[in-house]
Amino acid sequence: MRPVVLAGLLTAVLAPAQAGRLDDIAARGVLRVGSTGDYKPFSYLQPGGEFIGMDVALAGELAQALGVRLQLVPTGWPTLMADLDADKFDLAMSGVSVTAERQRRALFSVPYLHDGKTPIARCENVARFQTLAQINQPDVRLIVNPGGTNERFARAWAPRAQLTVYPDNVTIFGRIVSGAADLMITDAVETRLQQRLHPQLCAVHPDAPFDQAEKAILLPRDTALKAYVDRWLQHRLDNGDVSRSLDRWLAFPWGLEPLRQAIDQRLLLARDVARAKWNAKAAIEDRPREEQVIAAAVRQGRGLGLPEAWIRSVFRAQIEASKTVQRELYRRWRAEDAGRFDDAPDLANTIRPELDRLTAQLLRSMADNQALLHDGGRTADVAVAMHGLQARAINPAAADQALAPFLSPD
Repeated sequence: MRPVVLAGLLTAVLAPAQAGRLDDIAARGVLRVGSTGDYKPFSYLQPGGEFIGMDVALAGELAQALGVRLQLVPTGWPTLMADLDADKFDLAMSGVSVTAERQRRALFSVPYLHDGKTPIARCENVARFQTLAQINQPDVRLIVNPGGTNERFARAWAPRAQLTVYPDNVTIFGRIVSGAADLMITDAVETRLQQRLHPQLCAVHPDAPFDQAEKAILLPRDTALKAYVDRWLQHRLDNGDVSRSLDRWLAFPWGLEPLRQAIDQRLLLARDVARAKWNAKAAIEDRPREEQVIAAAVRQGRGLGLPEAWIRSVFRAQIEASKTVQRELYRRWRAEDAGRFDDAPDLANTIRPELDRLTAQLLRSMADNQALLHDGGRTADVAVAMHGLQARAINPAAADQALAPFLSPD
């Protein structure tokens, strides 16, 4: 009788705690979702501080179903479980793989994706890395991100390879492109996406990965919360919402990142331009100089096959956005009776060469994405991909000015 009594006592003790998580979320009015921000297409943290991706969108839908606001909490693969244990978030959605180690400490929802580990390498090396026996060699340079299932798989199955644990899962694929590493072993869904973003790379047999794994929502040991999430997620699996969302985020214009960066960095330089002009007691507007900048951009852009009218529209918008930032700063400095800025960089020798570099990057990115940027059916995704500018925190109106030519395709 004692085991039965003990089991009944445990149920009585645990039931309030299990129901409490949903109650806590409702009382708080916020669903806290942990996300790594480094795993496209599931979660990507833009430099402007905004999360985007399939799991981010699903998290928003879950919060809406619960009738609360979504709060995305940054976490990392090495600290994911510790952050969950520390109650930094209510659950995690970031393309999290189900593992026995994680299951010993937490619960998972029903799986929403079946996947597995497979290599990605430069296309000319695909034949070299078909098997684990080929990869597990002393002359093979294998690279992985730290703390997650990729690192554990590599250490278990390729212990003889030269293993580099690289801290940034966003730029790690560039290490393979540059030749600093031979390959990475990661989830097949990620290899499919990254080969689109990096034409030099090829996924190695993504349809026949080395193992089988599932992705699911990571949950605390709370059966009431799990039951709710499972019902919610299963409905979306049954009606095809999850499949459609995955298709959307795999086809998402992630390749616009260099364009977004160029626009953002150019607008952030407006502060230095303003300080240099303030020191020189110069006017913000310099029409002859502006026309020179636009004319130079037109000459460069023609060589890339860009229409002159589009180039003029884009660069006029960048110049006007910069002036919007500068005018706001001038108003503030006049009100403060500001003096000279001793640390202001030199306009001609420091700032303008950097602006020239960003002009080349902007034009190249426009050329690489010209068809996409003129596709009216993709405007919504372009807006999401481009929205996260750090400069938006300085001047939201200027950020909107700079992006306007890309959000109204001809």
